[in-house]
Amino acid sequence: MSIKVFSTAILASLLFVSCSETSTDYESKTTTTTSANELKTYEVAIEAQANEPTNEPDTRAAMPFKVTEENLSGKTVLYPKLNITQKTMPSLVVLYNKRNGAKEVVEANWSVIKEGTSIKFNLNKLNLTSNLANGEWYIMSFMGGEKNGNKLSVNTQTTIDLMEKNQEFTASCPFATNWRRIVKTGNKLKLSNESKKMVFKPQGVFLALSLESRMTLPTKMSRNITMESNAFCASGDYNFNSVGTNVSDDADLAASYWEPNSANAISRSSSIYEKYNAKHYTTNITLKYDGAKNDGTLRNGQSDLNSHIYFNSYNKSTGTNTPNTRTNRSFLLCLMPVDYKKTSNYGGIVNETLLFGDVEVADANRTNYTYDKNTYKTDPSTWRPYMGRRYLLASFSDALKTGSSYNMTLRIIRPTLFIERLWAYRQGNELEKKQEGEAGQIAEGKKVDNHYPSLNNGKYRLTKFSEFTPIFNNPKLQLDDGKGFNGSNAMDIGPEYGYILTMGNNLAFADLNGKQKKFDNWFCTERGKRVLYGIMCFKPFGNRDATSTDNYKVAVRMTFPSSKATSGVAKIETYYLGPNYNLSLNVAGYYLCHNEFWKRLDSRDIITREFPLDTYWLTTNYMIQSNEPRPRITKFTTDGVSQDKLTVGRGRPTHYFIPWLKSPAW
Repeated sequence: MSIKVFSTAILASLLFVSCSETSTDYESKTTTTTSANELKTYEVAIEAQANEPTNEPDTRAAMPFKVTEENLSGKTVLYPKLNITQKTMPSLVVLYNKRNGAKEVVEANWSVIKEGTSIKFNLNKLNLTSNLANGEWYIMSFMGGEKNGNKLSVNTQTTIDLMEKNQEFTASCPFATNWRRIVKTGNKLKLSNESKKMVFKPQGVFLALSLESRMTLPTKMSRNITMESNAFCASGDYNFNSVGTNVSDDADLAASYWEPNSANAISRSSSIYEKYNAKHYTTNITLKYDGAKNDGTLRNGQSDLNSHIYFNSYNKSTGTNTPNTRTNRSFLLCLMPVDYKKTSNYGGIVNETLLFGDVEVADANRTNYTYDKNTYKTDPSTWRPYMGRRYLLASFSDALKTGSSYNMTLRIIRPTLFIERLWAYRQGNELEKKQEGEAGQIAEGKKVDNHYPSLNNGKYRLTKFSEFTPIFNNPKLQLDDGKGFNGSNAMDIGPEYGYILTMGNNLAFADLNGKQKKFDNWFCTERGKRVLYGIMCFKPFGNRDATSTDNYKVAVRMTFPSSKATSGVAKIETYYLGPNYNLSLNVAGYYLCHNEFWKRLDSRDIITREFPLDTYWLTTNYMIQSNEPRPRITKFTTDGVSQDKLTVGRGRPTHYFIPWLKSPAW
């Protein structure tokens, strides 16, 4: 995957969850009956997989697995393998008469036959009300889940354990066969095409979740995480009332009967948003604590390990070898795929899966959150980012193959953002215009001004152009006219989104902690609307800067006084994404750049700042290379065209200024 948050180590060839392709003759003897609705007993012989004998049919709620170790291309990996040890296996059997639409859903036992390393199953009996001698009958079967009328209910375990070699466990992800045409010949029921075998195939996907922190501050994460996805869920039903005339021999239709639990659907007020993103479902996941197993995280001296996972501060010099910054085991999660095209007619729709967590900085000295403007009267060594409730741990759009196991890393990373380094105690109309020299002296703490308190620590200075543009540069003016740059037209991507435009930073680069980096930015807005949405500071397209990073990627919402405002106060709202935001380009903007996304955030998730649309003093010092632009002033406007070096007016002009924190707060 694009940011390696999700490693596509597909182990389908090693996940032995399909039953062996063996013969499936149906020997049938029908009991004498006097009524079409009277129970008939069919004695049968088929093949599949199972565990533990039962006397009466009782559909299994979970399938048995064992964690196996295998060497793949020189790398040792753990993966789940079906582990059949019992003598019979309960199942659910669905029969359908294509001639008249009749169907019957029953429970039935399969006997287990082991032949070397392979396993066969024989279906012993079918107790039915249907007369299989009449009509055009088809059969399919499921293992796993629980019968609920004419439905099969599935609830996969979402309180999950650490994986280890030889671990035995059960998972509720079911196995299903294709539809097979059956015919009655004499006293036997047989497949109409006996040369093609009947096979149970897994319907779920396994994710092996590992965790790591790359925060330079110690952190702790709640063991409860939330997955929101249009493509996967953990609860729902196979509804066989929807079985129809598309049934045919060897038709693979099990997934088409799957219906996610509607109680877990996220309610949206915009049908347009749902069109482009499909319906999303929430899955709550708990990572169980096991005190007997060392998972590689920080445990000494912590009292709430049942509810939280602790990580040491990440040391950039030692990198991933920094102790207690990553798990050495994975948590195994089984999910059910969802057909997202059922709730979206957007041709470019793809999987959107995101995992959110509640993360805290575990440093008692870090008490002041950067979303609060009062924090900017305190020492930066006490600052902390808010990462509670809805911190993005991972996301992906890759298509995952059922019956496969994938490795996925949930990563904590959160640098000090550009906007957090702007002194924020005074904002909007609270800012005052000053002469150039006075502005520089106040910013550097060389002149006391009671309106700008707490700047006497010498940790601030005026902002440089290459630090200003990654925050303020935007093309609202162009997009409001439906235009790009150089007279070209912008692309309209639909109602409630409007026109889009991708642009780099003005004058080519930004100063990222003393290094020149290129970033790209993606924006969209509707004509005549005050709001501009964007994804800013991501690694540029076309590999224009191979050394750039996605660590500063943010979702942005800018609200202007009017759609073509040239004055007044604008509001900039920022939500951190970082390298964990990996949705496909097909949907990345559709997901973020809409009020449906923003209204799910808590106010503390968002860094909100207000600035006048006007001219600002910049510093021409602290340049890192000779080619760095060094204008003395710049303007915060809605015009995305790169500003020429603006000329300072004659006399002693006054402009706004914003002090800039010289070094990141963490």
